[in-house]
Amino acid sequence: MKSGVGPFVRSLFISFILSKLLLCPLPSALCLLSSRRGIMDRMKDYFFSSRPGFPWSLDAVGLPALAVVAALLVAFTIWTYLGHPQATRRRVFVVMVLRLAALVVALITAVRPSVGVNENPKQPSVVLIGVDASESMTVKDEAGGLSRIDAVHKALAKCKPVLDELAADGVTVVVYKFGAPDFNEAIGRYDPSAAADVKRSDYGVYFNRTYERWQGESRLRAHLVIGDGAENGEGVSALTEVVRFGRRGTPVHTFLVGDDRSGSDTKDISVAAVECNPSPAFIKNKVLVTARVHAYNFEGARVTARVTVSDSDKPRVTEDFTLDRQKNNELKMTVSTPEKPGEYKVRVEVGIEKNGKIEPLPGELSPLNNSSETYLTVLKEGVRVLVIDQLRWENTLLLDALRSEKRFDVVRVVRQLDNTPTAEEREALKLDDQAYDVVIIGNVNADHLDRAAPGFLTKLTDLAKTKGVGVMFLGGEYGLQGYSEELLPVGGGPVIDKLDTKGNPELTYPAVPTTLGLEKMFRVAGKPGEVPKPGASEELWDRINNSRGRIRLNGYNRLTLPKGGRLGVYAWTSASTDPQLTAAGGDSKGDPLLVGSQRADGNKGRWLAFAAFDTYLWRGLGQPKTEDGVLMHERFWRQCVLWLAHQDEDEGQVYARPKYRQLKVTQEQTVRVGIKTPDGTDDPTAPIVVRVGALPPGRLEPTPDDLAKAAPQIVLTDKEGRKVLFRPPAAGEYFVTVTGPVKRADGRTEEGRATAKFVAVPDVSDEMLQVNANPEFMQKVASSTNGKALRLDDLHGFLTELKAEAPPDSGKKPKYYPDWNRNRSRGFLPLWFVIFTLLLGAEWALRRLWGMV
Repeated sequence: MKSGVGPFVRSLFISFILSKLLLCPLPSALCLLSSRRGIMDRMKDYFFSSRPGFPWSLDAVGLPALAVVAALLVAFTIWTYLGHPQATRRRVFVVMVLRLAALVVALITAVRPSVGVNENPKQPSVVLIGVDASESMTVKDEAGGLSRIDAVHKALAKCKPVLDELAADGVTVVVYKFGAPDFNEAIGRYDPSAAADVKRSDYGVYFNRTYERWQGESRLRAHLVIGDGAENGEGVSALTEVVRFGRRGTPVHTFLVGDDRSGSDTKDISVAAVECNPSPAFIKNKVLVTARVHAYNFEGARVTARVTVSDSDKPRVTEDFTLDRQKNNELKMTVSTPEKPGEYKVRVEVGIEKNGKIEPLPGELSPLNNSSETYLTVLKEGVRVLVIDQLRWENTLLLDALRSEKRFDVVRVVRQLDNTPTAEEREALKLDDQAYDVVIIGNVNADHLDRAAPGFLTKLTDLAKTKGVGVMFLGGEYGLQGYSEELLPVGGGPVIDKLDTKGNPELTYPAVPTTLGLEKMFRVAGKPGEVPKPGASEELWDRINNSRGRIRLNGYNRLTLPKGGRLGVYAWTSASTDPQLTAAGGDSKGDPLLVGSQRADGNKGRWLAFAAFDTYLWRGLGQPKTEDGVLMHERFWRQCVLWLAHQDEDEGQVYARPKYRQLKVTQEQTVRVGIKTPDGTDDPTAPIVVRVGALPPGRLEPTPDDLAKAAPQIVLTDKEGRKVLFRPPAAGEYFVTVTGPVKRADGRTEEGRATAKFVAVPDVSDEMLQVNANPEFMQKVASSTNGKALRLDDLHGFLTELKAEAPPDSGKKPKYYPDWNRNRSRGFLPLWFVIFTLLLGAEWALRRLWGMV
């Protein structure tokens, strides 16, 4: 057995070595064959591949050398067997066939030939179809008396085989129904059994939501929109949203259903929405009221719009307008806000004026929608300030300080010598028309002001006594001079300063706040949103007053105080440089610098006389490293104005600010809530309780019973602050109350409450007022994305063409038969080796049997 097995092993080993010598790497090169569409076309997709291994891969000599080696092996094999004594022709023939077959297998392995096919594999893709399911789709203007939606059902049923074939080809077809403003991509799927009862045709929301869902899909082949094009969405623009599909290379094809001459002659004026801007607004300011009005079959009509506010029965404003469009005419009117803070109802009526009333236009469908209401929150924080002064640095930086506070509405009047006032300045000096809260008079004497605006000072004196207008006088060459004692109870003397020959100050003067001043306008320390530590303001004033740089005052006007007058001295000054004498706090120890008091009815009129004229020098404190001086300068002037306007004790407050003062019952309301600190910033940690409830009809304010029935809300937090979300369940008026502890400027804590109101209006459908199909709109949608604008009848043919089109080409990839790569052979290489081994084994076994070993 040993002598028999040995020759077989040697023979197998020699054959294996020969095959390894002829072995080669992977195939490559291409050549053409034929295709199913025709031999010439298929030639581009079929090719022959071979890649002999070294040295058989050498150009020109490799394959011929392989042929010579093969021929020599065949000859050697034949010669070996022909001379054997046990060999007969039949035995030699059988053994030679087996040996040559094994040699052919080895040669094929050396060359590794393959037939390759370039294939474009099926790629998964997506086609979107949107079906308009609004009420206008129930109009029966299709062939055979079908409604538009029934025609769509019939067309989609006819197309079902084509859609199934697309699905079989790897195309995901998603069919939506749309129209509602709250369309949800996840659940808004088409159901042929569902009624077309959506109250609006909001194409814009549909395009927006589907784009957000599918923008990451790289193989979105097409977007088909089926509908009548009677778009009446009130949110995002449909044409703006659909362009986003075009930018990513996805065409939107439209299929129009319905007749563009099916509309009725219904006429109607509808006030769709009313909004106020700004909202909330400040007292004694202006607010822009915008009414959005639809004019169905009333294009070009001349109407009268009237605005009323609930603080008065008299109209705020009445203006005439022309309604140029059927939809979304914007009527803008400017009205004055009430003089007291609170929640006010704003009502807009549109129609024709008869006998002082607004009546509907002749032929209107319904007069019930000719008016609409909303709410406006008016805040006490708003302060209107008039500043009269000459051009000087003090005036420039004082204005900068006041304008840094967003609650201040600052009006500037420049009185340089005796220049004639401009028309704008004359208008600003009409006190009856401007409703100022505070008037600041700078380096201007009484005669100068009287010549510029006769009667101005008399009127200001009256307003200071009767309306509580705050008045402040500033120092300067002409300041504090010539005014009546009734308006300015102190006398203003000459400027006290000491200058060298070049006009530079030899002496500077401190501004030393008293204890009373530190409680009021000289309380300047602390960052926004925090209560300053004790002594922080004193430290800042001591830094200024003890500085050696030029940040102290260069001079002041000497004030003469009346004997026995009940005046408050808030700051004093002197030429002293002794830090102990000029320490902030305590009583006055020098010339009064800032004095004032309350006067008039109920002590509501406040006034200040400030003898300084270069407080802008304080801004240099800490510069260039810090802005301590800038911040304290701004805060000083801010608190002077707030004190004069009686708002220094009411800065901390609870607030509730609805995003929408008027919204539909289908919308979600967002209400910003919180508590402000005494310096006007939000306190994010203050505990608050928020309740939302319905306000009974005819009731202006919620009662305790209404508050008890109102449901507490969950307070959420985002980057803009705290909020609550609420969706009104029914039309009507609603209130929001916020309660929480409020920190006052003097450190007291008390319970604060804020109430805001809003109106929820029914989502009345105007869908059936304009039922004409709109082919122009559908054409614009398609053309903006390089799509096609077609009729519903074209849907089947379009889908058939879409199926025949090649899917997005991701590049053809070759497949090899057989594939000699061991990672992709799928068992071919082991089988090929088994065949090679069986041939050699059979040849050896026969030679063993026949004694030819």
